Amino acid sequence: MKKRLKVASLFITAGLLAACGNAEETTTAPKKEKTEQTSETTTNAGIAATTLKDELTIFSSIKTELDKAKEGQAIDWKMVKTSYDSKLKGGVATAAPEIEQVITSALAGVDSKDLDENIARQLVDKGLQSYFYKLQKSTQATAEEAIVAGKADEANAALKDIKMMAETVFIPTAEKRDASYGFKNEDSVVQAINSGLTAQEEAITAENVADFKVAKQLTDKSIYRSFYLAALGYAQKIEEGVKAGADEQELQMEQAEGYGFLLAIEESLAGGDEAAVAKLKEQYDFSKTKPADVSYEEIEGLFAKALTKKIVGYHEEAMEALEAKDVDTARVEAMEANMFVIAMKPTLENRLGKEKADAVLADANTWYDLIEKNDSKAETVSKKIVDALDTFN
Repeated sequence: MKKRLKVASLFITAGLLAACGNAEETTTAPKKEKTEQTSETTTNAGIAATTLKDELTIFSSIKTELDKAKEGQAIDWKMVKTSYDSKLKGGVATAAPEIEQVITSALAGVDSKDLDENIARQLVDKGLQSYFYKLQKSTQATAEEAIVAGKADEANAALKDIKMMAETVFIPTAEKRDASYGFKNEDSVVQAINSGLTAQEEAITAENVADFKVAKQLTDKSIYRSFYLAALGYAQKIEEGVKAGADEQELQMEQAEGYGFLLAIEESLAGGDEAAVAKLKEQYDFSKTKPADVSYEEIEGLFAKALTKKIVGYHEEAMEALEAKDVDTARVEAMEANMFVIAMKPTLENRLGKEKADAVLADANTWYDLIEKNDSKAETVSKKIVDALDTFN
């Protein structure tokens, strides 16, 4: 690589439906992850063998139908359910059983008229996005296995699948995060995802396994960052909405959106702090937490705690690898740590101030450079970063 890379438990159906059953009904819709599942080009989805292209086409058609609610149009829920059951359900159930239960519960809630349609459409949409994130991770594992085995064609085929998912699912969501947070140029989530994909492709062409593993972290953790910031952003919207006297079902819909995005990353976050993730899920679960009781400060702190513990873990692993003269592994661990630090940038600025946040990010880049050079000074910089993040533990 010529250029250095810088850088559920589910809603219990009874509880969820009971919470909505007591709400006034609206008549119209507007209102540390080390083990990966293997990916296959064809999955057993529902009643038909379904390719990834089929799944993405069905996802797009479902999303288009669900988005009709934004224009005040009625959603054809029969079409949504039939499409999901026939082409997506089997694949989702295999890759992410908890997500499948959330989506199925949402569809059942609409059918029985116990669940507000706007809440249901967010659970279906964000649940499917979370499924594709998990599928992306397993496809990344397939690509890595292929390049390690010297099978460039298979690696490129897997990367092609990841690019299709990025174009259809991840980039549109990342564009919203860039707009919400004002990210541009090197801060842009979209740019980071595309840069990662390009670097992965270059590494396959060069048959450079080490660079591929580093680039994979840039792609994957940038998508992760998008989902994390989406969930965090909805917590802030809910709190602001409560203060502004927003409609309760509108706020519950935003809780559902946050919960749906959390589904994608909760397993990884739990690797940092399982108890923090359990509390996060309670905050986003409107059957357990009223919108008025959602605390942005608490949610931001819980995310920061889980992410910080992951960062510290990757620092330890990177330094152990460097001590063992395994620079390639150290680079991967360092990139993974740095991508989580970058994801935390809004929180770092909010809680440490911009000056200190910029210093942490600069130290992270310096640390990665030292890791690449197998420089013993990396240990000193690592300690500086970890100490700066200690406030979140």
